[in-house]
Amino acid sequence: MMDDAALNFPPIEDIEQMVADGKLDELHSQLERVHPADIAALLEELETETAVTVFELLPIEIASEVLDETGGQIRQELVEKVDDERLADLLDELPMDDAVEFLEDLPDEVSDRLIGLMEPEEAAEVQELLGYEEETAGRLMTRDVVALRRQWTVSETFDYLRSLEDAETLHYLYVVDRDNKLIGVVPLRTLILSQPDATIDSIMSSDVVSINVAADQEELAELVSRYDYFVVPVVNDNHELLGVVTVDDVLDIFEEEVTEDIQRLGGSEPLDQPYFAVSVFQIVRKRIGWLLLLFVASTLSGEVIRMFQNELDIVVALGFFITLITGTGGNAGSQTVATIIRAITLDEVRLSNLTTAWRREVTVGLLLGLVMGAVGIVRALLWHTGFEVALVVALTLPLIVIWATTVATVIPILADRFHIDPTVISGPMIATIVDATGLMIYFSLAKFILKL
Repeated sequence: MMDDAALNFPPIEDIEQMVADGKLDELHSQLERVHPADIAALLEELETETAVTVFELLPIEIASEVLDETGGQIRQELVEKVDDERLADLLDELPMDDAVEFLEDLPDEVSDRLIGLMEPEEAAEVQELLGYEEETAGRLMTRDVVALRRQWTVSETFDYLRSLEDAETLHYLYVVDRDNKLIGVVPLRTLILSQPDATIDSIMSSDVVSINVAADQEELAELVSRYDYFVVPVVNDNHELLGVVTVDDVLDIFEEEVTEDIQRLGGSEPLDQPYFAVSVFQIVRKRIGWLLLLFVASTLSGEVIRMFQNELDIVVALGFFITLITGTGGNAGSQTVATIIRAITLDEVRLSNLTTAWRREVTVGLLLGLVMGAVGIVRALLWHTGFEVALVVALTLPLIVIWATTVATVIPILADRFHIDPTVISGPMIATIVDATGLMIYFSLAKFILKL
């Protein structure tokens, strides 16, 4: 919930009353003192019609930033309620990479309609960026980049910078040759501290880290994380400077990748659009495949129980602990897989150190299993199942925890080695595998100890 006091803004109820009473000029003056991100958060709290009214009060410069900050349901409602001409004007105001991010979440017919209403120059740039593959550096870059020539002096460079009407960022100034090939970089701090008659060639660094326009966004995020850059230049195969990607877009990548991983860990294909922008039938389509696969896989547990039906008929007490066994194995596997996948993401665990990771997780599994076994034997004795059944439970729990940690360690690492997203085959799938195999361990051990 938004802290209205912190924003020096009236409570939500007062804003709604101001709109109802027609005190729009007063509301407009207050909106001008609020940060666009906070206005976007405010719109999330208001009723749809009131939110649209408040949004339309904003001057175009502020409204464009607010539109960029919105997400989910309120963005969808603004697209539906606000006039297309105004939306197109707002997109013209945004940096083109942000406009592309907004448009790619819309249905194709809506996106095409808005592009058709934009200014020709901005529309052409948007269409160019949309022409790159999704989730690549090209789709995320902006063309508003400052390019310098090596023969310029510092004084000439400052004259050039003062003449610019727009630039995405000035943290780093990139140097290109006559063919627009990237040959160097000058941090703004270096430029400011240099003598006016010094040439760009004398102060630039030729060691420039760049990324190819076709590179995957995960590679881009890794690059920014490794070097702590605010900006990364984007080049084509000929090393020509095409644009830059800024850190705010990379933060969006991190959020998107984490969201996808969380959704996949839950056994569902990730949503391509904000939650409220996706129809119920699209959500069903994203979930049904894995749900059916897990359903079929879950029948393995039933098959194992059917195989040991005679043993269950003889010792009914064995059935008391089925959910305990499967739950413990599944929970242990889920804990391990979450840890391992995160370690894979951070490049801490890979195939080369699989054995080391496995030994570590098995050690953890053994210690956890011994604790679970001690608790399990007490639980079984309190249910008066007899010492032999309690012993079966006590021995099964360490074994199944060790087995669960093994499966949850090995499968994600192997998946990553073969360039399969570990989250796709982890989570519920590993829990389902552990359930069936864990019951096999449980009943086999019971058959041996109880001599059934």
